[in-house]
Amino acid sequence: MKTLREIISGNRLFFSLWGIFFFVGLLFLLTVGKAAAFVDLNPYHRTTLDTIFVWITFLGDATFSIIVFVIFLVRRRWSKATQVILAFLISGLLAQILKNVFSMPRPKQFFAPGSYPYFIDGVTHLGFASFPSGHTTSIFALATLLAIFTKDQRGKVAYLLGAIIVGYSRIYLGQHFLGDVLMGSCIGILVAVLIHWLFVEKLQSLPVFAPKNP
Repeated sequence: MKTLREIISGNRLFFSLWGIFFFVGLLFLLTVGKAAAFVDLNPYHRTTLDTIFVWITFLGDATFSIIVFVIFLVRRRWSKATQVILAFLISGLLAQILKNVFSMPRPKQFFAPGSYPYFIDGVTHLGFASFPSGHTTSIFALATLLAIFTKDQRGKVAYLLGAIIVGYSRIYLGQHFLGDVLMGSCIGILVAVLIHWLFVEKLQSLPVFAPKNP
């Protein structure tokens, strides 16, 4: 059985790198402010990049998490499949609750018309569902579990970098501010760790979730 401390220590590289990402991002946000951070992180836009980031942002969509869930089901990795879908559902629910509680404007709603030139027609949304980023929440929940599942340190780093890139895609596409992404990463990681701990500490003894040889 694993304690929370063992889960963290066993994935020290993943959580250390995320901590650096989070605190550097937070320091930058507090230094320059919400609006300036958004603009400074969007200095270069091209049609090709727009297309690339539209595809990248899909990784934070519900469909991608469900695909991973189904893959684990097909391979009869019941515990992993259940952890993935629960982490997705719970982190997504928390994100939606916070969106409704805070009701903060998305960048296109926040900036005066014409003051920012890179919003993408048909992609960038208006509205008051900016905080936190739901896509970032989902991808960090998934990436954290996948990092915990693997023993390959390079794989752990790859999952984290992938999640960060998806988070950035939300800023690039004009859907969210940096703070939305940072909070989304926090929610995703916290939910994933707690879900994994619950399974290995409380439910692993159940026959359906008993670990199987690869």
